[in-house]
Amino acid sequence: MRATLRAVRVYHAGRNPAHREREQALRRAGVEVTLITPASWPEGGGETRLSETGFPVIELPVTRRGDVNRHAYKDRGQLGRLIRELNPDLLDLQEEAFSAAARQWLAVAPPGLPVVMYTAQNVDKRYPPPFSGYERSAHRRVAALYPCSRQAASVARGKGFAGLIDVIPLGYDECLFHEGTQSLDDDELALALFGRLVPEKGVRDAVHVLARLNAVRPARLFLAGDGPEEGTARELAAALGVADRVEIAHWRPAAELAEVYRRAHIVLVPSVATDTWVEQFGRVIVEAHASGAVVAGYASGSIPEVAGGAAVLADAGDTAQLADRVVALLADPSEYSRLREQGLALSRSRAWAQVAERQAELYRRVLAGEVERVPLPRSPRERRALARAEFGPTAATTAGTRPFALPLLRRGGTFPAAFGTVVDATAELAARLLPRATSR
Repeated sequence: MRATLRAVRVYHAGRNPAHREREQALRRAGVEVTLITPASWPEGGGETRLSETGFPVIELPVTRRGDVNRHAYKDRGQLGRLIRELNPDLLDLQEEAFSAAARQWLAVAPPGLPVVMYTAQNVDKRYPPPFSGYERSAHRRVAALYPCSRQAASVARGKGFAGLIDVIPLGYDECLFHEGTQSLDDDELALALFGRLVPEKGVRDAVHVLARLNAVRPARLFLAGDGPEEGTARELAAALGVADRVEIAHWRPAAELAEVYRRAHIVLVPSVATDTWVEQFGRVIVEAHASGAVVAGYASGSIPEVAGGAAVLADAGDTAQLADRVVALLADPSEYSRLREQGLALSRSRAWAQVAERQAELYRRVLAGEVERVPLPRSPRERRALARAEFGPTAATTAGTRPFALPLLRRGGTFPAAFGTVVDATAELAARLLPRATSR
């Protein structure tokens, strides 16, 4: 191993400077990083022309731009040539194990090259071929995973990943996000919701919370983002008599958003699950804590885990309960202060500098051969039970804890339910009857 650890990282969202903070922090932690990212990617905040990074960035054309799990690099031969030319100590894929891009990079990685991967998938989805095969193959090849939540770790272990799992949270830029001067003595209370303005992010719920609070004392809601719920939010605000209390801030640079965080007394995270998605991390929680705002939202997906107790949470979808708890909190200065300080303390371990140190240490452990594969039962049911004991339960969507990825099979009705039972029973029977494969 070289004196300076050399890592190649592959990340579809690398065109966004905010998403390159991990690489910047890894570089400061002593890792020589080369980032490989699509030549173009349709995402808010993504740069058409990359700004100065301080580390090498290689841009490659892809098909299915914007499709996180099905995009693929156009010239597969170029991937192998890059690995040979860069000759890294380690390959880091910030892509899901079932993704087409991960499949491509794992196919060209030399057998002796250590590989680590990220995962945020916190729902134990059942994928159709070939993606189910991609996932199993990746789990056999990869030395370590660094999921962003314990729920995602539980999914990976339950699906058969036997390597090292180190749960490492997403971070924030401490130069941008720092404590504000919010006080309950302010004349007007500020609520804020950051992210896509889509139904699952609870935009309408945020407007209801504003109306309930505004009936008690003056309040304002900042919706920072873009999406189809903007018109609905405006109509609802007008119907509830708070149209003049809602501000919608379309996409802004991170520095401007950080100012909104520092003015917010409460950052709302009222995300609710759909058939296919549930909150996987909630980066806004980390940024809110670092800014001195108190988080309030639903106990859905990874929100309770990421909030770490420093939040006011209500049952998922119970808008009245959430609104009542926000009003009660803002009437209790000592509890508000306690949650604010608890969030600030938690944020100190989640700046990108701390996250990068943990990730660099994971790299070093893998390169030093300190990774042992744990023995896992062949039975899928027993593996999931073991994963729950190690990391806790996985997340649930409205289609259940183990939904099919295909819409046809997620629908209610006799056929899908029976089909799911047959699939699970077949997997369990195969695990018990087939001879055990030689461990690798």
